[in-house]
Amino acid sequence: MDISLIHAGLAAGAAMAAVPVILHLFMKQPPKRVIFPALRLIRERQKRSRKTLKIKNWLLLLARMALIALMALALARPRLFSQTSLGGDQEVPTAVALVFDTSLSMGYKPRDKSLLDEAKQQAKDILKKMPDSSQVFVIDSAEPGAPPPLSPAAARKRVDGIVLRPANRPLNLAVGQAYASVSDCDRPRHEVYVLTDMARSSWDHDRAVEGLDKVKKIKSGIATYIVRMAPKEIRNVAVAEASPSISVATQGESVEIRAKIRSQGPATTRMVQFDLDGTPRHKEQVTLAADGETELKFMTPKLDPAIPIHKGVVRLSGAPDPLEFDDSRSFTFKVQPAMRVLVISDRENDAQFVADALDPDPGSLPTGAPRTYRVETIRTAKFEAQTGDTLKHETAVFLLNVKELSETGWSRLNAFVHDGGGLIVGLGEYASPENYNLPGASQLIPGSLTKKESPKEATFGKIADLTHPLFRSYPRQLGEMLSQIPIFHYWGITPPKGSRTLLSYSNGAPALVERSFQGKKTGRVLLWTTPLARVTDSRLKTAWNEFALPVGENWSFYLLMRQTIPYLAGTSSEQLNYEVGQDAILPIDPTRRFKNYVMQSEDGKTIERLNPPVDSLVIVSPPIGQWTVTASNSEGEKTLMGFSVNPPLSEMNYAPMEVSDFDALFGKKGYNLATDSESLKREVTMSRVGFEIFPWLMGLILILVTLENLLANKFHRESAPRGAVGAPA
Repeated sequence: MDISLIHAGLAAGAAMAAVPVILHLFMKQPPKRVIFPALRLIRERQKRSRKTLKIKNWLLLLARMALIALMALALARPRLFSQTSLGGDQEVPTAVALVFDTSLSMGYKPRDKSLLDEAKQQAKDILKKMPDSSQVFVIDSAEPGAPPPLSPAAARKRVDGIVLRPANRPLNLAVGQAYASVSDCDRPRHEVYVLTDMARSSWDHDRAVEGLDKVKKIKSGIATYIVRMAPKEIRNVAVAEASPSISVATQGESVEIRAKIRSQGPATTRMVQFDLDGTPRHKEQVTLAADGETELKFMTPKLDPAIPIHKGVVRLSGAPDPLEFDDSRSFTFKVQPAMRVLVISDRENDAQFVADALDPDPGSLPTGAPRTYRVETIRTAKFEAQTGDTLKHETAVFLLNVKELSETGWSRLNAFVHDGGGLIVGLGEYASPENYNLPGASQLIPGSLTKKESPKEATFGKIADLTHPLFRSYPRQLGEMLSQIPIFHYWGITPPKGSRTLLSYSNGAPALVERSFQGKKTGRVLLWTTPLARVTDSRLKTAWNEFALPVGENWSFYLLMRQTIPYLAGTSSEQLNYEVGQDAILPIDPTRRFKNYVMQSEDGKTIERLNPPVDSLVIVSPPIGQWTVTASNSEGEKTLMGFSVNPPLSEMNYAPMEVSDFDALFGKKGYNLATDSESLKREVTMSRVGFEIFPWLMGLILILVTLENLLANKFHRESAPRGAVGAPA
């Protein structure tokens, strides 16, 4: 515990505690000569005279000495816990850093001002009390780099320019900047003020605040004040999610839009509106429980093939909301023609199940239902007879239970995959290991065939990666469905280096293996070691599995086939919706080259020309909004692309930091927490001046005065004059 004195010179008055001793020594009475008639009486008087030479009351003397020392100490104003040396408090030149949390949640308006506006006013109040010789560092949490030192007057102007920043950094880094700047300053006092709403989303909880080592190097320390700007109770309603079920839709189909509305605070009612391409499509009123959440689903009209990019927004209306930035959320998706799929097989039955899953008979579909895929089934002999580049318009090719292909056939498939196409190989009873293991085929297929395996009891087993695009839609349910499918036979394989197993059988053998080929567009090959077809009677020797069951009995086959084509086409991973701070990456058709790229905002006010991309168009950290990119060339060809950028989801659900969180970031005694102006004033006073013990000293002085009076009265009563020895009666 540190003890220091505000007026250290006055503490020298404690030396006056020696005055009572000096007075006693110089003011003692000399012994008197008295003639007594009897020797006995003379000796008794001699004994009494010797006692007067000694201190008669040690307690009285000590009380008077302590009284003088405490009065001198009280005038010196001792204090506890002080971290800085002071001359006159406000006249001390100070190195001060003002760290502003400029994340979007600081736009919250509990009254007529936002939290950021209140933080700026608080900072100006702090600067008013700083002497002109102070150095001020104004730090925006969104801006990296060392801030320049400013005078208090210049700092006030810099504070006026602080604004909300959608893309922000953790405050850990901003505080580290503050420590680095302040610690390098030669001013006698060092202080850092962090003006924040204390939202958890503004801090990185996995690491301590940067620069704590610099704090330890400062002898007087760096006083850190965390000032909470947010009110104790937060009320807010936000659009926490608004996204299409798919990023790339097929022309003529409807797309489901999923929205999530979240409330923080008491129960409330709000109006939710869904707009598509600038036209209101749906509006409904929702009632939200206290701190509740509700999910909504909207359906778009059938998509017009003439509009390649669709932009939508889900917005809130109704009662005023203290936080505006999360009252709407936008999204983008694009439309393309039905993807073409070629299915090659030796027998019709082997192609039927895949074709029905991808492109069912129009008579079995609801009226007006679009065809997502256009499937063509051909026999192997017809494929072998084709010449030229007949596969260039196909998105994917299935090779199902084909006995063998010629070297030319394997070469055509190889070229197709290396150009970015997708190949799915389904092995079966007719597959010839000798043919599939030929050099032309082995360069393509993700596994060399060994022998036919017939396990006693087996099913599909573990999914290797639940986040893989083939499985991520319903990973848990899909895993349960696959584990119920009996497997009677499969081909044993040896996967080559660079391939990966996506799905295994219950005995651990590979069931689905993938191999990728990098190029202008990534080509992929998927190998199923059991047929993608089934026979009606599972007791027959030709039955290999019960995978291709009707949807009503087990929908795993249907779902995986429907997920396979978008994955191979690259559309399942195509991202058109981003959070601010992320780079937008738009794929470019390698077969079409454009020289001019122009990015334009929704209102048309912001236009930016982009550099021609090599493989894909990368737009670094675009601002919040909906954006259209037009690509064109000198021949007049054009294509449209688009994307949306939204605020971070993490800022839409305000959760305050706890004291334990700050303890982990700064250390238990490494900061001072203030919740308002008054508590900040107390914390600053405690840090600068410390805890004054003047009132306690005055109380102790009063006690000593009382004790001194009691002892003195007792002393004088004992010293009262008696009758003279030897005097006549």
